[in-house]
Amino acid sequence: MTATTAAGKAVGHVTFEEVKASRPGVAEELAALIAAEFRARVRHLAGFVSARIHLSLDGTSVVSRVEWSSEEHSRAALRDGGATLHALPERPGVVSVTTFAGEPAPGIQGPAAAGPVGVVAVAKRHVGERRDAETLARLLHASGGWKSEHPGFISATPYVSLDGATYLNYPQWVSEESFHSYMDDPRNAAGQDAIAVLETEPPEILLCALVTHIDAAPREHPPARAHSTGSLSPDTVSPLDQLRLFERKYDPGTTEILRRLPIRPRRRCLELGAGAGSMAYWLADTAPEGSVVAVDTDTGYLDPDRAGNLTVRKADITSVTFAPGSFDLILARAVLEHLTDPDAMLDRALSWLAPGGWLVVEDFYFLPTADAPTAVGRSLLEAYVTRMREHGADLSWGRRLPAALARAGLTSVATRVTPAGPGQSAVDDELIALRMRQEGHTLVDGGQVTAGELDTFLGLLGTPEGRDLTTLLVSAWGRQPADPEER
Repeated sequence: MTATTAAGKAVGHVTFEEVKASRPGVAEELAALIAAEFRARVRHLAGFVSARIHLSLDGTSVVSRVEWSSEEHSRAALRDGGATLHALPERPGVVSVTTFAGEPAPGIQGPAAAGPVGVVAVAKRHVGERRDAETLARLLHASGGWKSEHPGFISATPYVSLDGATYLNYPQWVSEESFHSYMDDPRNAAGQDAIAVLETEPPEILLCALVTHIDAAPREHPPARAHSTGSLSPDTVSPLDQLRLFERKYDPGTTEILRRLPIRPRRRCLELGAGAGSMAYWLADTAPEGSVVAVDTDTGYLDPDRAGNLTVRKADITSVTFAPGSFDLILARAVLEHLTDPDAMLDRALSWLAPGGWLVVEDFYFLPTADAPTAVGRSLLEAYVTRMREHGADLSWGRRLPAALARAGLTSVATRVTPAGPGQSAVDDELIALRMRQEGHTLVDGGQVTAGELDTFLGLLGTPEGRDLTTLLVSAWGRQPADPEER
């Protein structure tokens, strides 16, 4: 049996894996690590179609649903393996790991088929033999008349296990409210007696929220950037994945700073190094009467049609020019540190700032690698920062940033520091795991670390032993005097 995704890809084999954790916090960390492994490695494997990572509503389990074009591709991926996924049963806080493997059967589409996923049920039923599981699948499909019209119902896809002893249904709704309405509908009881006769033990039903959806990696690779981005091997990474995770980690802090600034609704904004565009879009939304210019050497991840007041400009920030006093707000996040002369770039940005305008700069200060709490952490971090320096990054610039703004004559200069590193948050661990799985091979190939050290470092993520504080994001902002006498 095969099914077809919305994108037209054939699915011939599906696996579900449930990882039960001892407490909710562990489940969230596991979800982040599993998602990072799929983004970094699994999505690149032959035959991979998509993966969905779910967190149970009670916060104690993580469920991954993985679609493959065939069982052969799934088995090949299992043989290839990955240290993170294979080691899940031994991780601290993991109670159990159970797996289901099967084939898709005809399902049901609801009226909200194009809607966002709010609640998913992983409903596993145990039967005596394959024909009983196939009968269950037919009963579901035959009873789909009213379900296909129920408000908020997205779809239900059944799967029959390879040994024929298990039937798994995967229905989706746009919200918990639509789920409860669906379950309370008296028509839902029809056919349950026929189903109960076929079952050999009570069903297992787990309600989940969808954490993330991961599609197969495209074959094309984006071009390398003109300046260091912290990436060790641009031809083998997926920069958009890293940018999105970076945004999840740091957007809340950046937007909090910007909300504090007394800037008019008609403000003219400039973002240097706009990346995937989250902050440029936020600025455009919060200043609808103003304007936003987003500059980056690679604008492939930016949508120029996202807002009417947004202009996307592909340019090198060290050579782009603007008229003096063009902007009321300039934002540069994790950009200047990657330049050989960040002070010169700061001077250029200040020349574009209008009187009374605000400059917000955020860059990292890397803490001494010799102070890492583990030997493998010291080795890996030293190799990583050495490569970053070779790519032109100034890893101490963040510490000099507040003084640089004050020396430039800005007033109301303020500073905030945000810690980062393994164990600082689930997003930190996911981002670090993604970077190392995508880029760590260059350190191994260059002889700076061994493959074993890399695997050990990744295996420590999410454990007390792996917790560390590696960098500080230094956020500094100040105001261009409105009157020369303010200087």
